[in-house]
Formats: sequence, structure tokens, C-alpha cells
Amino acid sequence: MSIRRNRPLRGAIVGFGNVAVEGHLPAFGSGRHFAIQAVCDPDEGRLARAAELLPEARRYAQLDELLEQERLDFVDVAAPPTTHAAIVLAALARKVHVLCEKPLAVGMDDLGRIRSAARAAGATVFTVHNWKYAPLFLTAKRALRRGDLGRVTRLSLETLRTAPPPAAAGSTWRLDPALAGGGILVDHGWHAFYLALYLLEAEPVAVTARMSQRKLTDGAAEDTAECAIEFPEATAEILLTWAADARQNRGRIEGEHGVLEIADRVLISRVADRPPVETAFAQPLSAGSYHPDWFATLLADFRTELLEAGARGANLREAETTCRLVDLSYRSHAAGGVRLALRDAAAPTAPGA
Repeated sequence: MSIRRNRPLRGAIVGFGNVAVEGHLPAFGSGRHFAIQAVCDPDEGRLARAAELLPEARRYAQLDELLEQERLDFVDVAAPPTTHAAIVLAALARKVHVLCEKPLAVGMDDLGRIRSAARAAGATVFTVHNWKYAPLFLTAKRALRRGDLGRVTRLSLETLRTAPPPAAAGSTWRLDPALAGGGILVDHGWHAFYLALYLLEAEPVAVTARMSQRKLTDGAAEDTAECAIEFPEATAEILLTWAADARQNRGRIEGEHGVLEIADRVLISRVADRPPVETAFAQPLSAGSYHPDWFATLLADFRTELLEAGARGANLREAETTCRLVDLSYRSHAAGGVRLALRDAAAPTAPGA
């Protein structure tokens, strides 16, 4: 499908909860390359909110009606995770490009269907991997590409939260695996896994995971997850919890020649015999849950994929590997924390199954 460069890309937001209002909408409105002309949500209250914030946008309660009535370049999927696959597939069936909040899918079967449908439609499917666009991680990536650390041998990432992110008024979908697809592993783990792929630039070999309910003991979803991902030359250790005493993000990237330390809003470089270099950023990684500035930077890459067919596919491949890691982490935990090799794993089932 051909899109002219000299006009804004016509889009519709599907799901008008907090992430759409606080994260996506400000970013779309900050530039001239995108125009949101419609909103779809089955909830009357959220559609009323859309009417306030986007008075010129048309509003739909049903996805089929939206896709039938609107002439769109893309849909922006910001609905609960277990609805993603059906929405994405419906858009692709009409050869509409897709921007989708993470997780793209909550199981490899759905991911496979999405990949096949995108190929058949000649369309891009681009998952919101927005943490890659955080200034701190962009700076760390530049240091790694310069070779500051030499060969990287170990990565650790910790996401510490005192509670799950707030959902829209009246909704508790993040704590309901039937809507969220799982607990913190799906919610924050998806971010941590694609960050590991991004920073290490290697294909994972195996994963080991254990999960628990430290604080949300009455719920059905895990609030804590500990995962180890093996790569050919490095290991990524990931800790995720909604049961921490304080909200923060920490990390460490170790290489042959030094270390990069992540301390929420500070990146500390300790390389060879040089004095440590501290780079402070305006916002801590743990500030807020929606990060419209990161999303705005991400939109440039999404636009490139829409306009240049040859650029498509990298983000979808990253999402596919991320989905596989999430799936295998749940399976590892269910089997008592066993090591599961990616190449030997049987056909996966949906997370939490």
C-alpha cells in the first residue's frame, strides 16, 4: 500500500484508557505527521472523554464499524492485552497498518497469526517498545556501539514498583490475567526483555524464571518475577516486582573494559582507568507510567516503516522474540524454574495457561 509523504498519516485509536490519554495522545499532537481522526472504545465514559480531548474525531463503540467507515493509514491499539491480537488481525484484514501497545500478543499462536497476516497485507505491525527511546537507554546504547565496554558479559535490569500501574477509572484489568494475559511478567517483563535484546544485540539461547505473589496474595497474577536469559556471550538477569518498598529502576551492564550503572535518572560510566562519568537525565526512568516523550521519539521509526516498505520487520521480529521469552518464562516457572532452551522448546501455549 502506498502512502504519500506530503500529508499527515490518518489514524484511529482503539482503546481510550490512560495510556492513550496520557501517553499516546500528547505525542500525536506534538507534531504534524499524524492526524487522529477517530476513536473506538466500547465504554461510553471513555468515548465521552475522547469527545472532550478530540472534539473533531469521530467516535465508535464497535471496531467493525470503525474499520468499515473510516479511511485509515493505521490504527493505534491501546486496549487491554488479551484483545490485541483480534484488533490487530481485524485491521490487517483491511490492509491497515498497526501500531500496538505491548504486549503485541499473549501467546505464540496469536503472534504467528499476526506475522502471517502482516505479510499477506503488506502492512507494518509495530509494537510500542518505548523504553528503547528513553534518553538514558539511547545514551547507553551509543556507549555500547562505540565499544566503550568491549565485549558485554552481563546485564542486570531491575524494575521496582510498590503497586501495579493505575488503570482507567473502574477498571482493574492489570490484575486480571484474563484481560492482561498474566501479571508483572507481561506488563514490565515485556519491556525488560526487548531492552535486553536491544542492548545485547544477540539472539537468546535459553531462559529460566520463577514467579511469586509477595504482596498481591489474593490475586490471580504474579507480582514478582525473576528471570535469567542466556545469550551466546552474556547473561541478562531481570528482577520485576510490584511489591517493592520504593519505586525505582536500576541496572548494570558489565563488559571486558568497564561497567555502565543505571541508577534511575543517572547513568554512570566506569571504563578502564578513566574517572567515572555521571550523566543525569531530566526524568527518572521510574517517573510515571506513560512517557509521552519516549512515545513521540518512537513515532519517527513507526512513520519510517509505514513510508518505506523495505524498512519493515525489525520491530516485529523483536516483538516475536520478546513474546517467546515471556511464554517460555511462564513455562519455566510452571515446571519449577527449569532452564528452557529456545531452540528445543515445543510449541508454546498462552502465558498463564
